Amino acid sequence: MKKILIVNADDFGMSKGQNYGIIESYNNGIVTSTTAMVTSPYALHAAELSQLNPGLGIGLHFVLTYGRPLTAMKSLVNEVGELGKWLWEYAEKGLLEPAEIAVELNAQFERFIDVFGKVPTHLDSHHFVHMLPEIYPVVERFASSKSLPIRIGRAEAKKFNIQVNTSRSTHYFDSSFYGEAVSEALILQILENADKRGDRSLEIMCHPAFLDDVILKSSYCHPRIKEVDILTSPTLRKEIIFRGYSLESYSSI
Repeated sequence: MKKILIVNADDFGMSKGQNYGIIESYNNGIVTSTTAMVTSPYALHAAELSQLNPGLGIGLHFVLTYGRPLTAMKSLVNEVGELGKWLWEYAEKGLLEPAEIAVELNAQFERFIDVFGKVPTHLDSHHFVHMLPEIYPVVERFASSKSLPIRIGRAEAKKFNIQVNTSRSTHYFDSSFYGEAVSEALILQILENADKRGDRSLEIMCHPAFLDDVILKSSYCHPRIKEVDILTSPTLRKEIIFRGYSLESYSSI
């Protein structure tokens, strides 16, 4: 039985250091896919690098908690027009506007096409906000309308009683490769867990980056450079293949 492993690097376009770290982890490592933040000024730099690396799958990293939106989004931005992590507080208070979110999602999708010259391979979101019950239906409907796969957190869907109506996703999504404890052993443990569940396709999220001024200001900073070292380990790639996994992108889903 063929087993597909997608190693997706989030935050393509966040900064030059982030972009270079992702490309390094693709060219010399196990990263097969990435998702781009088209609201960032470094998205154009990411697009330039992607043209030199056409085999890297690129999806849309829908942003609602960072920087500035492409549309007005009056219900979500602060007094200076910025988005932020207060989105979760707004969600708890029932203040999210699905129609407004749908308009912003379409704008980011169109910006992706303008910047990268093609449609994204799939959709996910910055800080995993699309798995909030108020937002997921909006993103799923949009993805279905564009015939695109979507990242689905099965645990979050169960926790929030979210009805999943699409099969265009991996059988499992694992977000545990994150933080100070990232290691080759952790990735291999993720694969063992997937084998026990019988998953035929698996996505592992990662955030490889080289440090620059933008990344140094991030709450998730130094582990990103450690991720680059782990993801480019030649012994890790060999072990993944030995275990019967095919390293692919969302184009295979």
